[in-house]
Amino acid sequence: MGKRLSAIVVNMREIGRRLLPTLVTAAFYLLLSGCAAVDQNVNFLYQPTAFGRDGSGDLYLSQTSRSASGGSNAHWIIGEIKDKDGNSTGNIVTARSPADTVMDAFTQEFKAAGYNVIPVNALPTGVAKGIRVESVEIKLEEVDRLYKVETMCTVKVSLEPWRNGSAIKRLNYENTYSDTTILDRDMILLRSMQTTLQELMARVVREVTLIIEQK
Repeated sequence: MGKRLSAIVVNMREIGRRLLPTLVTAAFYLLLSGCAAVDQNVNFLYQPTAFGRDGSGDLYLSQTSRSASGGSNAHWIIGEIKDKDGNSTGNIVTARSPADTVMDAFTQEFKAAGYNVIPVNALPTGVAKGIRVESVEIKLEEVDRLYKVETMCTVKVSLEPWRNGSAIKRLNYENTYSDTTILDRDMILLRSMQTTLQELMARVVREVTLIIEQK
């Protein structure tokens, strides 16, 4: 009985000796996978809220240095994901450029305001009503904490309203929105972008419509 027990102990030690390198290697790769940066894709489609009703006629809309949406392998980095200590754990990416995202919001909101929106590469000579978008910036940040997720989204737009062939003035808009959630973590980035852009568009539609409709 004593010899049999001794043999079992020896065998268990041998099994443990053989398994130890495998277990260490598995733990090492598990640690690496936990630390690897993971990008988060945001497939954002703007939802209009119809802020205006006072527009009429053709409204030409152009974007200077417009970047077209990329193909299946193209993406734009619009933000960063961080852990609770502020360390970067990945990027926030989108298959649609910030310029195209904002131009789509402009098109939908000004159509809802009563305009026949005509996207063009450049405003035509003598344009009666037009908007030239000069620059667009969208920045997102997500902080993942143990019990909640925090986000901050900033949208900046610079544009020129045109009337009767001339630019009226340069207008600069900026809006920042912060959000926190415990649930629906997968939706908080989309909600942050939507709210930020909608709040900015409320100002843009109201102010630009007043300018280009002045008699």
